Amino acid sequence: MKCHEQNFVQLFLNKSIHYHKFATTMANYSIEQLSNITGFSKLLIRTWENRYKLFVPQRTPTNIRFYDDETLVKALNVSILKDKGYKISKIASLTNKDIEDLVRNVTLNDEVYHLKQLNKVIESALTFNKALFHEVINASLDSYDTLYVYKNILLPALNRIGYLWLTNDILPSQEHFLSELIKQKLYSRIDSVMDDDVQGKEVWLLFLPEGEHHEIGLLVASLILTENNKSVIYLGQSVPLKSLDILKDYFTINKILFFAIAQSSVSRLEKVVSYLDETFSGSEIIPVTRNKDISLKGFKNVKIISTIDEFHSILN
Repeated sequence: MKCHEQNFVQLFLNKSIHYHKFATTMANYSIEQLSNITGFSKLLIRTWENRYKLFVPQRTPTNIRFYDDETLVKALNVSILKDKGYKISKIASLTNKDIEDLVRNVTLNDEVYHLKQLNKVIESALTFNKALFHEVINASLDSYDTLYVYKNILLPALNRIGYLWLTNDILPSQEHFLSELIKQKLYSRIDSVMDDDVQGKEVWLLFLPEGEHHEIGLLVASLILTENNKSVIYLGQSVPLKSLDILKDYFTINKILFFAIAQSSVSRLEKVVSYLDETFSGSEIIPVTRNKDISLKGFKNVKIISTIDEFHSILN
């Protein structure tokens, strides 16, 4: 995995990913889950198992293969060393402690910094380690802007453990632990940069329509807008459309941002846009959806986006 950003600040976070012995709840992972989290293909994992005994799967009483937290954390460390150019045959000859020590001592450069931080965030979720999460994210947010941290650390971490704006059934307790930590961090960050003076600022309305409950993307947008000196009216998740009417009596809203990720939201998208266009005449409406093929040509002030980069370009 290569880094897309340059000129990283060299930080003090050079500890390796290690297995926390105090973690009492162990998760079992299939080879597909191990592949999704680490980025290694299933074929590569099996090849390394057979050729180098790099990973040793365990088996259930019914002979089904699985991997534990310790193996997963080892695989994340292996990904860092492989990204640094170490041959897999060399890595396989090392003990787990040697791998940890080597990761701890690798040069912190542009190519491995965000990978190390990403893996630490994943580890914090696997081991329910709140302190590790805050250590990584505080340092990252203090040194880089929100967009970078979201794109290169938080979003890939959520994606790798099966949570990307929507949840699924992979590792639910760890998914929710991580997503709640991220939300708490974003709320805290928003509060720290918020300016109560709204005079002369562009006003943005942010909400999730009914049926949309996962607000990390919306919180990230709120933080970026606040950092860019915008006034944000944040309503959160599953907001009934008719409850928005009263806002026009209090604010002149310039832009409205909402997410339509769930299939039910996508199917109602035109109805939601039509209601907003009629209620807030003249406001620009910005739906965030993964389906960019939706046609809303009948509305003049609508711009559909699907990526954080497209959202950032609107600000610029």
